[in-house]
Amino acid sequence: MNNFTYSTNDLWLAAFLKAKGLKLLRIEGNNRRATFVFEDTANRKDLIEEFYNNGSIGITVIKNAMADLKSAIFNMD
Repeated sequence: MNNFTYSTNDLWLAAFLKAKGLKLLRIEGNNRRATFVFEDTANRKDLIEEFYNNGSIGITVIKNAMADLKSAIFNMD
């Protein structure tokens, strides 16, 4: 594991990465425009490729990840 980060503004990609186990470090911005900052991993590029090529994930897992991210956005200062 390294000390680098990966950021995205894409809510669905962020939910997918969170659901696949990437650690969300913080959310920057405001409730109109959020940037999700993850701890980078060696398999992050593979996960993004999977996301853009219709990778499969359980509906409950992605639903929970999306709900967590939306809640965090709406609770930002």
